[in-house]
Amino acid sequence: MHAKKLNKIRKQIQRLLLQIKTSCLLLLLLAINSVAHATDIQASMKVSPEQCVAMRQGQACYVSVELSWQVDTPGNYCLYTAGESKALNCWINSSVGEMKKSFDSKVNLEFSLRRQNENLSVATAVVKMAWVHKKKGQPRKSWRIF
Repeated sequence: MHAKKLNKIRKQIQRLLLQIKTSCLLLLLLAINSVAHATDIQASMKVSPEQCVAMRQGQACYVSVELSWQVDTPGNYCLYTAGESKALNCWINSSVGEMKKSFDSKVNLEFSLRRQNENLSVATAVVKMAWVHKKKGQPRKSWRIF
């Protein structure tokens, strides 16, 4: 009797483990499918101007950016700048979008378009910083001993 109960319990545990393995496999396939779907989106983004010029290296550059994007799959998309968790703007059920915004920055402005509530970028664009005068290392002395 005792052996029959143990056998029955083993079979139940084996069935339960099989169900758990199957569930894990399905979840993994769903995750892979969502990543593959995000990367299947054909998208483009344009930014103007492509460069911002400050007088000296290290000074902030002030620029009014015009940005436009388009995707082949309509959806909910948000525009982000690098290093920011808050979206600049979001579009609902859209396949195109435009935005104008002023920025001041000492470093390149990197923009990324993402599906809402996802971290994977579908398109990116950069406004590169440039300077009229590069920052010099050590200030030169006006006099020298030798």
